[in-house]
Amino acid sequence: MKTFIGFTLLYLILANQGISSIQQDKLHPISKIILGLSEVQTKDFNYQQLFVALDELAQSFQTRINDENSSYELDQQSYFSDVQFYENQINDFKNKIAQLEIEIKELGDQGTRLQAYLTEANQDLNEAIKLLAQKEQQINSDNSVFESQNQEYADTINVLDQAIALLNEIKDEASLIQKKEHIKEVSQNMHKSMKKLSSKRVFYQPLVNVLAQMTQSNYVDQENLKKVINFMNQLRQNLIDAQQALQNQHESQSKLQQDILSETQAKVSGIQDVLIPLLGTEISIKQSEVRALSSILQDAQSNLADAQENLVATQNRWIERTSTHNNLLQQFNNELLAIKDAENALKKGGIFRQ
Repeated sequence: MKTFIGFTLLYLILANQGISSIQQDKLHPISKIILGLSEVQTKDFNYQQLFVALDELAQSFQTRINDENSSYELDQQSYFSDVQFYENQINDFKNKIAQLEIEIKELGDQGTRLQAYLTEANQDLNEAIKLLAQKEQQINSDNSVFESQNQEYADTINVLDQAIALLNEIKDEASLIQKKEHIKEVSQNMHKSMKKLSSKRVFYQPLVNVLAQMTQSNYVDQENLKKVINFMNQLRQNLIDAQQALQNQHESQSKLQQDILSETQAKVSGIQDVLIPLLGTEISIKQSEVRALSSILQDAQSNLADAQENLVATQNRWIERTSTHNNLLQQFNNELLAIKDAENALKKGGIFRQ
């Protein structure tokens, strides 16, 4: 209020006197006023009130300087805090991004290895299926060969049984004559059956020859006939033994082949029903984990960019704040210098403090 009254009085005096000063365009407004006032020759004006107003004005600018410095210090503390906050964020996000990239790479490597295992498993499955088909084909072929050979033995033994039974019925020439056609038929059947058993040719060919000779003669040599029957029985037993050996070998071979077949089937089942689904599930899990971490990585990268932008914006705002602060201090100090110049102008005009 005192400052306002002082300047009001000052302006009134100047207005009444109409005083101007030399080179006033180069002076601060306050200096212009005081310079004009120093040229006023009146005893009615209270100059001490003017000094009080100048002191209050100077104190006002000093207070504003102090307030601005205090505000600037608070803003500076806030700035340092914000910078520290964003720098910590940036470091945290960088560390998180680096860790995520490592984890994603490890998961990717694991997925690649699992994919290689899956490819290998599929190859093993194809080979096992191929081997299974081959074993089944081999077993079927072996069974077919066995059935054919076993039937050949059975047919031959049956013909021998017929021949032995027929020869046992020949007691004399009459019975020989009566059985000639039957003997001829049995001889032909024996020839057909034993012809399939090439390994036994050395045994059955003489018998065929003996039966053929009997159909061409009416003479019966009981001694020779008995030898032929005995030989046939021996041959029959040999064939039975050979058939049994064939059956034993087939059973042993079949068991071996069946064991291999069972192992191959188990391998196919294990790969197809267990290993491949398990690898597929693991690969799917790894892919899901990679997608999840990739999403987190994108968020972290976005947050890092935001934090970096916020840091730059904070630093730019602080540059502007510092510039504003310096300008304000310069302005306030200029006002204080103007007040000092004004007081000096009063002194030059012969007006002093009391």
